[in-house]
Amino acid sequence: MKNKEKEIKSLGTKFEVLEEGPKPVAAAQAAAPRPGGAPQPLRKAVATGSIGLMIALAGMAMPYGAAEYAFLPALAAAVILWQLLSSGMARTQATTLPLKPFGAILALATGGVALGLGAGGVTGAVLCILGGVLSLAAPGMGKKADSKLPPAPADLPVDQQFSKSLLAYLLIIFGLSLAWTNDPSATGLNTILGGLTFMFCLLGLWASWVGMWKMWAMPAFTTGSLGLVLFLAPLEAVFTGILGLSRVFMGSSMEQLGVLGAWPGDDAPGIMYAFGPLMVLAGGAFATFELVQGAKQGMKSNQVKKDAEIASRKAARAGRRGEEPEKTGAKDAKSSEKTDDKKDA
Repeated sequence: MKNKEKEIKSLGTKFEVLEEGPKPVAAAQAAAPRPGGAPQPLRKAVATGSIGLMIALAGMAMPYGAAEYAFLPALAAAVILWQLLSSGMARTQATTLPLKPFGAILALATGGVALGLGAGGVTGAVLCILGGVLSLAAPGMGKKADSKLPPAPADLPVDQQFSKSLLAYLLIIFGLSLAWTNDPSATGLNTILGGLTFMFCLLGLWASWVGMWKMWAMPAFTTGSLGLVLFLAPLEAVFTGILGLSRVFMGSSMEQLGVLGAWPGDDAPGIMYAFGPLMVLAGGAFATFELVQGAKQGMKSNQVKKDAEIASRKAARAGRRGEEPEKTGAKDAKSSEKTDDKKDA
């Protein structure tokens, strides 16, 4: 009754109804997926296999009795670390990928050679064998428990190019840390070029880790000031490896280059000490190959984008040209109508 007594004001003929919808920020936050994706249950085979590889790594870090075969624990440690990192074991999101057996096989070979020669370092050799056996037996040990879990995703979102570059830089770093002559203190890091190569490869190692998982710091490493480092590191490794191999086979005559410095030891260190520079050379060549392949793929993707942009611009111009005759025809029709009206008047 009270409403009838009040005057109803007219809104007029022009008015707008505003409906308050969800705020863009709140809607975006609600629609955004959870960081890291859906959590995956822990696979017993993966967990047990990784524990076995870590036990083997502990054995490789201990003194190795067969000094002339020291490249074996270095090579095995580089491969095992790459295997653990590339499978996602160092990430917060649980991995479901089964571990490949080649790391465990290298661990068994490392421990078996040391025990077979009987040159000491028994504790480390036993740990290498124990870890390798545990890693190989992990799929069978966890088969029953893992069969109750839901199916695992096919793969992790890892960049394969950066993953391979990570393995290459690990080979270079472990190769530089080996003895390059019969003097245990004469490693590939004793020289200026070797030290610079080690520094650049550490930066390349970190850049590969950032790039393989598409982390937030990826633009700083790939397109920023460190882009040149990623190009120079493998080339320096190739150069250092070639000079190291030449030093092994040619003796002290290679010291006249004045780049690597004077290594202690005999003039002919022996073929067994060529594996350190050989790992550096192989890692540098592998990283260079991946760098060239990545550059080619980048050029192809950029060309595809340019072609798509050119095609879209051509289509837009063609569309505008098709509309112009229609507009001019409409104008002519209107002008003819006006002239007819004038004639009738």
